[in-house]
Amino acid sequence: MRSRLLWILLIFLGIGLLALVVRLAWKFLSGLLEGAAARRPVAPAKGARLVRDPVCGTYVDESRALTARRGGTVHHFCSDGCRAAFLARRPRCRRS
Repeated sequence: MRSRLLWILLIFLGIGLLALVVRLAWKFLSGLLEGAAARRPVAPAKGARLVRDPVCGTYVDESRALTARRGGTVHHFCSDGCRAAFLARRPRCRRS
């Protein structure tokens, strides 16, 4: 009786371990496929002017950057998320 319970326990542990290995392999392979299908970053053209995103600090090619005007100044952004975050903030008061 005791050996039968031990066998059942070992079978359940084996099935659980197999399920864990399959899950980890699936996540690894799906990550590889997702990374292979991802868009590659485009290098800026030679002599392109880089501008800094005021939200995240990323440098962006000025011709590809999103823009927003605030207080007579044009600000450049790397993404819609950074642009929206900037526009949601209150403008700072300028010191004279």
